[in-house]
Amino acid sequence: MQDPKNREKVPFEDLEPGDSLGEYRYELTPELVDRHERATDQAPCVEGRYAPVSLLAADGVNLAEQSWDISSSVHAAQSLTIFARPRLGDTLLVSGVVAEKFVRKGRRYVVSETRTLDAAGGEVARGRTTGVLVYSEGEAEGEGERAADPAPVSSGEGETLGPLVREMTTEKMRLYEPPGDVSLHTDDSIARQVGLPAAIATGTLFVAYVFDLLQQSYGPEAMLGTEVDLRIRLPVFAGDRLETRAERVGGEARRWFHAVRVTSPNGDAIRGSATVPKR
Repeated sequence: MQDPKNREKVPFEDLEPGDSLGEYRYELTPELVDRHERATDQAPCVEGRYAPVSLLAADGVNLAEQSWDISSSVHAAQSLTIFARPRLGDTLLVSGVVAEKFVRKGRRYVVSETRTLDAAGGEVARGRTTGVLVYSEGEAEGEGERAADPAPVSSGEGETLGPLVREMTTEKMRLYEPPGDVSLHTDDSIARQVGLPAAIATGTLFVAYVFDLLQQSYGPEAMLGTEVDLRIRLPVFAGDRLETRAERVGGEARRWFHAVRVTSPNGDAIRGSATVPKR
């Protein structure tokens, strides 16, 4: 399939751990933030000076997209640590390297590590992104299993945050992508070419629900120091009803630990962990 943007395929065989993925900048414009908030059903920041921290979860995917054709790729896992709330109007610099690559059940995976800085050089976030190069390769079941550390074991006795209930729509899927984007996230015909019945939401769209739930539960300042480690296990389609929960499974003097799930009609679309500082 020809890439609409005429980019090269990911050079899987040539990639080595430590290889630079380059860098790119993006501005947190009102338009960008508005599209993200509408796509993810998040309320605008009360202070009006900040963008949602969930925007940062897409930095790894967007960095890869600068150079390579990932229009047939899917997101398998995302880890992210937040160091600062992104400010509206700021310009962020994202850089990254290849962390590892592997083949599992016939599927090729690339793991990248990214760092996001603000215009003053301050660290905003660090991420670890795992992607499947071509969805149609190999076996689809459980693609995120190796991609992230095991989630905390739920005791069934801790306080449960949520559910945060959202319905996925085609409009939200298209709003989340750049204007005019043509990929398996926006175009049914491309999705069918790689073995999907229809377009699927990009993983970081429903990763945003995890951050939204945590922020609603603990407040925006608690996002500083928050860490998530999430496996994206199932595709999400337009019309799917998604429920996000975080069960508090333990804690230390300064941190709460959670087992996180985003559940779709077909099972857990996301499973993982979240650590939130006590404030």
